[in-house]
Amino acid sequence: MATRRAVLAAAVVLCAGLTAACTDKDGPDEPNVPDSSASSVAPPSQEPLVAPEVDPGFKEILSEGPQRGVRQFGTIELPKGESWVKVNCISVSKSVQLDLSLETIGEFSVGCSGVDVERNANQLNLASARKLHFTVSTEESVRWYVSVQVPMK
Repeated sequence: MATRRAVLAAAVVLCAGLTAACTDKDGPDEPNVPDSSASSVAPPSQEPLVAPEVDPGFKEILSEGPQRGVRQFGTIELPKGESWVKVNCISVSKSVQLDLSLETIGEFSVGCSGVDVERNANQLNLASARKLHFTVSTEESVRWYVSVQVPMK
């Protein structure tokens, strides 16, 4: 019986020694398995998509939304001086570009996140009043609001 206990004790010590030999200072020699409960995908925004705010002293000459994809607007008239083009947008999934085109003035792009509502404000400062066509272009996965604001007279 004593021999059996000695053999069992020796086996326990041997197993403990082998376990320690297979373990370095920083932890076991095993691959790091990520926690399956943690997600690498960001949760969707809890913030609702709303129209851009109108700045004090300004009025909207164009307000549209919520919309998806491409939209062409009729002729709008921008006065001489300061005007603003504001866009709030969010993509259903990945980050997507939204392009705004102001005929004869130019175009610019804004990013629409797949996680949070993006708010963009672009200032225009025209040397003279202009009539132009305005177009918004993006993928169908993007929801957006647009607001063109000019000073109140």
